[in-house]
Amino acid sequence: MLSIEIRPVELPELDDVIRLNRVTLPENYPPQFFQEIMSQYPKAFLVAKSGSFTVGYVMMRIEKSLSLLRWVNRAHVISVAVHKSFRRQGIGRRLLATAAERCNEEYGAVEVYLEVRVSNNEAVGLYRSMGFVIKDVNQGYYSDGEDAYVMQAPLPLPMVRR
Repeated sequence: MLSIEIRPVELPELDDVIRLNRVTLPENYPPQFFQEIMSQYPKAFLVAKSGSFTVGYVMMRIEKSLSLLRWVNRAHVISVAVHKSFRRQGIGRRLLATAAERCNEEYGAVEVYLEVRVSNNEAVGLYRSMGFVIKDVNQGYYSDGEDAYVMQAPLPLPMVRR
């Protein structure tokens, strides 16, 4: 069994995260965006490491939202990726579960949400297995015109395998 460490990203690892984002996802952000999220939400930006190799990451931020006439914190999964060679080993699940737990405990988030391509059946299945439900469809959300499901789950997440 492969030993994978999940922990907050460190500044020297940002280049690895940006490279992983570029090779695994069609949506990319400028380097300063990664730096901004790391500095504002250090406990919600995690990496998965196999030795010195960055095999995955999750990047979340906290947003205020009006719910039942009061403001609440919501965790927004901005980006999550696992290197192709390391998929189907539970790394994405561990990254998401750990980051969501930290958002709940450290930032007081009461729910977590994300956008996912409607064609990404593997990711949708993972999110459903973790307690996420589809709440909406954002038409033409992605730069290529594909729609996105908006999925959300309450925090803390229901018990999920890690």
